[in-house]
Amino acid sequence: MRPNIALLLISLVCGPTLAQSKKNVRMPQTQTIGGGVVWRISDNKGQNGDSLPPWKEVQITNVFGFKKRPSVGDKVTVIPLNVSIAPIDLRIIETKKGTCGELDSTVWWEVQLEPIKQKEFFEISSMAKRREEVPFDVAVIYPAVNFARQVKSNKLSKEVLPQGVAINTVKGAVDLTEDGIPDVLLVEYCCGSPNKAAEECDYTCGRTFKKVRGKWKLVDTSGPC
Repeated sequence: MRPNIALLLISLVCGPTLAQSKKNVRMPQTQTIGGGVVWRISDNKGQNGDSLPPWKEVQITNVFGFKKRPSVGDKVTVIPLNVSIAPIDLRIIETKKGTCGELDSTVWWEVQLEPIKQKEFFEISSMAKRREEVPFDVAVIYPAVNFARQVKSNKLSKEVLPQGVAINTVKGAVDLTEDGIPDVLLVEYCCGSPNKAAEECDYTCGRTFKKVRGKWKLVDTSGPC
C-alpha cells in the first residue's frame, strides 16, 4: 500500500510547530516575596468579641517582606494559600517605614493595599482553628505576576524542596513559571526547632526561598522583634 503523501507532509509540518508552541516561561523579576493575612471587618460581634459575618470590608493586613520601598500605585499579586481562590492583583495605596525598635536597626516597609472586592473572600469559611475574621494567609509578589499560582501542599515532595526544609513547615509554595513546580517558598517554623510547624509554638521564625538559575536560594529571614 502506498503511503498517503498528503498526510505525511502535514505530520512533518505540524509536528515541530506544536512542539515549538510550548515554550518555557522565564522566571519573572521580583523585588519582594512576602506574605500577609486576610482580615474581614464587620459591625456584627459574637459573645467573645470576635467579628462575624456579614462582612462589610476585606483587606490584606500584616503585609511583610518589603525591604525596599515600593511605589504607591504599583500592583502586587496576592495568592491565597491553602484555599481554592484564584490569585488577584491589588494596588498599593500607602507605604510607611517600620522598625523593630531602638535596639534593632532593621528597616522594612509597611504596605497598605486597596480593599478586596471579589466575593469569594467575603463568602469563604475560615480554615480550621482560624477565626472567621482572619480566615487564611496569602503570599504577596511584587511587582505583580498575574500568572503566579499556588502549589498546594499535597503536591509537594521532599525532592522539590530546599535541602533541610520539612514539608510541614511550608506555609506557601508558588509557581512563577507555569510548570506546576514551586519557584518560591514561604517557610514558617518554631524558632530553634526548624522541623516543627509554626502552629506548635508561640515564637515563630521564617525563611523565604526563591529559585535562581534552577537552584534554591535563601532570600529572606524573619523572627520576633
